[in-house]
Amino acid sequence: MIGSWIWLVIGGAAAAAFAALPWRHLGRGPTRPWSFRPLTGVMTFVLALLAGACVTGILAHLMDVDLQAAGIADYLPLMIGAWGSQLGVVAFLPLIRRVCEPQASPQDRQMPRRGVVCPDRRRSRLYAIGVGAVGLLLFWPMTQCVGYLGGMAQEWLTGDAPSEVAHGMLHLLIDAVPGLASWAAVICIAIIPGIVEEVLYRGLLQTSLHRLQPFGHATQWHAVILTSLIFTAMHVGAVDVHALAALFVLSLGFGWAYARTGRLTASITMHIGFNTGNLLLAVPWI
Repeated sequence: MIGSWIWLVIGGAAAAAFAALPWRHLGRGPTRPWSFRPLTGVMTFVLALLAGACVTGILAHLMDVDLQAAGIADYLPLMIGAWGSQLGVVAFLPLIRRVCEPQASPQDRQMPRRGVVCPDRRRSRLYAIGVGAVGLLLFWPMTQCVGYLGGMAQEWLTGDAPSEVAHGMLHLLIDAVPGLASWAAVICIAIIPGIVEEVLYRGLLQTSLHRLQPFGHATQWHAVILTSLIFTAMHVGAVDVHALAALFVLSLGFGWAYARTGRLTASITMHIGFNTGNLLLAVPWI
């Protein structure tokens, strides 16, 4: 395995390469007809998070699962239930729009502002997959570099060496006995969060924050950064403290890929690629 200090070199080189690329500039980005207003997107995002938390709690109670001592086989139905409920809320977006946008005309629902035509100027999904792959090659080393620095800072401040595995779910998989439930969990963790989280955080939240422009006339980077801060905060408790800064950098990459292409295909490609790579590196029985 590559020595941790090497990630400083590789991560620094990746950061320098990204800074040199004209791709780092997002500007207005590719446009497409809007299908919901910003506040509707934020409302749907919040409802989806609440639905996931409620369904997880209800299932844990019905199954009599102790979350502090649960194994991967216990967590699997809880995770599937949470992801399914979140996507279910997103599926009700048209109904949520009727409640939140009762006065919106058909034209308003298809345009960013009245009287301005907004055609779909995005590149193909194949192009978006390519951008996602390039983003993964650039942001994974940066993520590892920041994670290594975070671990050094934690050890310097507390005297305790950080764990090499920063995500609680990876610990459960490492300790799990290979079997049907374990392999099902591996497949689900590799694929489903990359879809669900990108739909929520990039498709709903980042899109809405960019259109709300909470900082006045803002670039897409403002929405990417704010979304990444929220994304990181929502993972507190699931990810070790020293890895939160690395998660923030990774989320910046997801947000950049989506903003650059206007397609969730790009950020989903990055997310699934990162999750899969992490599983292959961390879980010895895969």
